[in-house]
Amino acid sequence: MNIIKTLNLPPPPLVLVRAKEVYRVWHLHLSHVKRVDRYTIGTKIDDEFISILEIIFRATFAYDKFEKLSLVSQALGKNDLLKFFLQLGWEQKVLNHTIYGQLIILLDEVGRMLGGWKKNLQEKTPTNK
Repeated sequence: MNIIKTLNLPPPPLVLVRAKEVYRVWHLHLSHVKRVDRYTIGTKIDDEFISILEIIFRATFAYDKFEKLSLVSQALGKNDLLKFFLQLGWEQKVLNHTIYGQLIILLDEVGRMLGGWKKNLQEKTPTNK
């Protein structure tokens, strides 16, 4: 039985679903990373993934438009930082070309979704000019 339907909760936004899918791909690969790399760059990448998931989740349920906009902006920054650390891992041969390419393509999609969300929020949020 689906708990979301049981509690009458709205479905999670697509950006959260996609971010979870990217994390799932990363997490499956993490066990194949050499031990020394798993506990250095691997841990950093994993922490950034968890952080971006938390921020997107919080933004999903934020009531205040300004807080939501701030959280979405933070998620965009984390997404870029995550891509940087993945590139670093790829350059150090921690990640192979296939997994790196797959993760970057998926994170680009998440970034586009976050960018659209941010643009939509900016249009709805009044500014003091």
